[in-house]
Amino acid sequence: MNRCDVVKTSPGERALMTPRKNKFLAMGTGWFARAQILQRLLPDFTMRFQSGDGVVAGLQLMLIVLCLTCSAGRAAEFVPTGVSEIDAMRRDFAANPTTPDNAPRRHSLIFSWVRHLVHRGVDMSDFHEPCANFSRWGAIDPSRYPAMKEAVDALEKIQANPTFIKEVRGTRMSQSPTATDWPVFGGNLEQSGCSPDSGPRTGNVAWRFPVGMSWYAAAAVEDGRVYVVSPGVTTLAHCLDERTGEVIWTTPQNGLQIYSTPRASSTPVIQKDHIVIRATSGSWEFEEKDKHIYCLDKRTGKVVRQLDADRVDYRRGCAPISGNSEYLVYPYGRLDLRGAPAFYEMQDTVVVRRANGAPWWTMRVGDLFAEPLLADNHVFAATDDGHLHALNLTGPQRIAWTFDAGSPLRSTPVADGRTVYVGALDGTLYALNIADGTVRWKLKLNQGKPRAQQLFSPPTLHDGKIYLGAATRELYCVDIQTGKLDWQAATSDWIRSRPLVVGNVIFAAGLDGKVAAFDLKGKEHWSVSVTSHPIFADLAGNERGILVSGSDLFLRSLDPASGKEQWKHSLLPCTYENGRRILADVVAAGGDYQSPPTVSNGKVFVGGPDRFVHAVDQQTGRDVWRFETSGQVSGAVTIQDGRVFFGQQGGNNDFFSVSEADGSPIWTAQTGWVWTTGTPHGERLFTGTVDGNIVALSTKDGRRLWKRPTNGGVYPAPAVSEGRVYTGSWDGYYYALDEVSGQTVWAYAKEGVDYRWGGGPDSAAGILWKSNFISRIAPQALVALDQHTGREKWRFTDTTRPKVGMNATASASGDKIFVSTSIDHDGMPCGGRLFCLDDTTGKLLWQYTGAGGWTGSSCTPDTVLCGSSTDVFITCLKTEATPEGAPQVIWRTRVDGIFQESIPAIHGDRAFILCSDGYLYAFE
Repeated sequence: MNRCDVVKTSPGERALMTPRKNKFLAMGTGWFARAQILQRLLPDFTMRFQSGDGVVAGLQLMLIVLCLTCSAGRAAEFVPTGVSEIDAMRRDFAANPTTPDNAPRRHSLIFSWVRHLVHRGVDMSDFHEPCANFSRWGAIDPSRYPAMKEAVDALEKIQANPTFIKEVRGTRMSQSPTATDWPVFGGNLEQSGCSPDSGPRTGNVAWRFPVGMSWYAAAAVEDGRVYVVSPGVTTLAHCLDERTGEVIWTTPQNGLQIYSTPRASSTPVIQKDHIVIRATSGSWEFEEKDKHIYCLDKRTGKVVRQLDADRVDYRRGCAPISGNSEYLVYPYGRLDLRGAPAFYEMQDTVVVRRANGAPWWTMRVGDLFAEPLLADNHVFAATDDGHLHALNLTGPQRIAWTFDAGSPLRSTPVADGRTVYVGALDGTLYALNIADGTVRWKLKLNQGKPRAQQLFSPPTLHDGKIYLGAATRELYCVDIQTGKLDWQAATSDWIRSRPLVVGNVIFAAGLDGKVAAFDLKGKEHWSVSVTSHPIFADLAGNERGILVSGSDLFLRSLDPASGKEQWKHSLLPCTYENGRRILADVVAAGGDYQSPPTVSNGKVFVGGPDRFVHAVDQQTGRDVWRFETSGQVSGAVTIQDGRVFFGQQGGNNDFFSVSEADGSPIWTAQTGWVWTTGTPHGERLFTGTVDGNIVALSTKDGRRLWKRPTNGGVYPAPAVSEGRVYTGSWDGYYYALDEVSGQTVWAYAKEGVDYRWGGGPDSAAGILWKSNFISRIAPQALVALDQHTGREKWRFTDTTRPKVGMNATASASGDKIFVSTSIDHDGMPCGGRLFCLDDTTGKLLWQYTGAGGWTGSSCTPDTVLCGSSTDVFITCLKTEATPEGAPQVIWRTRVDGIFQESIPAIHGDRAFILCSDGYLYAFE
């Protein structure tokens, strides 16, 4: 990589790190600067030569030749990204024209190239105009090939001579005199995002807490090859050498925007000549039939067949599929988030296909959180209502028998030919006769775990024993003949992944990222910290290596004897610089790290893509408690009177209230999927559902008090003031509703927009400020409405660039409003810009490039704090500009990912925000 110098700048400027310049050409750098010199010299040389001034003309001729020589050498220079496929595309682009055959892959890899530069911390300002011309939804057509070339040319210049954004550190002069809790979205019921506290002043990271993906996709091994899926936009799967971890092949996909690209999320099924994988859906895919089951050639990784399996919301966390050389089995549901209103049904149907993809049969059995098990002549389906269904694989009679455990069954069963074993949520392990479903034995292993959605790991059978882990931090060994507990061993954390037995050693992985080895009597041999993030996926491997697929999206091979790492492979394409993983890809299907943190009574609360709500000690960053749901928690986790409230999307219909002190359940309401925040106010809590309802629940017991249907999903966090509730819907309307009755006071929508395709009220919440309701409207404007009448007072539109989008929550402080736009954030991250507006008129006061996008800002009385969806930085600025009108940076800190919908929560001298690099950060 290029060596870098620090360039000193004035406080109001954007400080940058720039590669060393050619000293001879002090007036400019690169081929472009040399071309400018030639443009000035050539006419003067011609005039002097013709007039007979030979000495000066000769000197000029020497300089021209030198410039041409330097330019020729510079033009031939190729600065690699280090990502082989991007670099191969670049060479091919320079040598061959774009055609309909190669355009889709080129299109996808250009997006990947931009992501790699952004993750390196490169300033992309020179790419803003080409990005605006090139970045659009959908496949590229020949009319846009010139825009593609313009984008590549601009990226080549940046790649050859990158300018790196510099971190800036501030100084704290005194401690904050106050430390005000931030218990709801935006810090208060009006959601203004304004704290009376001082907030962070240095930009130093006080701590960071790992929040993993819900990553249940394990590796599969056969004949020295390891097969594993990739959740990326540009990649579907990898085949690796088992001993070295070297890549044998990679299966690409030509994804562009994260929301329109499926996410591979299954453990591969190995067949004779093929590998079969499955993906969750992107929220905004264009195809009506989503063929998310992929059959790959085992030798090459080429996709030879795709099968329709409808859509699995990516917030479910996994898209299971299992099978053998004859059959494929998977759960099936129905989903249409673009509907008016949206429509979804749980994964409640068992689908069986022949190995070649031909349909065999389907059977609707009930909500499935456990993966169906194919064993000999049966398919076993464990359902959330506590039933284990034994389904005949062949013949006209489908149901062999059904067993009622009386408690939810959420762990995958295991069978040995005579007996099927399954664990229930109440802590009981059952052994059932496969022939008729009668109980051979049952064993109460524990009393359950109220904060766990899934109590037991999938079990492993080995040499007459069954091994399984639990959320009670225990590993069990049970004799399968007698049903007696042989031993139980304490573990360092919850065990979710299936234990692995190799020889005489049992390996178990915990949610603390540790892997431990036990002998057959339960004595621990070793325990190693493999990753800072949870391990959910089943362990795989053999005597050559234990394969750990972590929620930090690395696959690692451990030495079975010692636990020492033998190799690791990033599941997303990347390079490494100074110990950092520099991603050239991002996770597909949609945003994951969206939950805005909240703060109450010394704890920070946040939801995650891991399907957990985490309560973290505010001072130390240590885990206090966790609560597991069945889907992703994307909204803010809110707190009132010692109770914590949150919903989820992708799982069942549950909305929760739990204890602030320890996370123990208080009540559960059946609202349906909830992406947004639940805002408590006195006896009522207000939220919205994916299928289009604004609802009020009792904070005491969860009873529904009223419901206001709309014609689209409800995503903005509800604000509350003066007896009214304010939110919006994908039907295009912002609503003001009576807090007690739910009756509509006013409804506002911009006319002439087809809101089914975006642009309506979305994840950007409205704020209430000085009697105005302020929120974004399609496609790039912020509007201030009279909160009592809904009458429009002013509108701000970003006219600084030809193509921008606005989907960030605004914030307010003093007499100012802060809001941001970006050129693109879910395709090529580009052009985040924060605006400061007059709160009375909406007039632009100042702007700062490098913050905002789809992440919102938060304020103190004299600062505004904002992450970026287009750069890997979070920035704190003064609310007041310089006398010249320039923004004033107090501090700027680099992280390892962009910020999605999460916004900072300010408390005392610190601010907390969730980042897509998989960490909850505390800045001070």
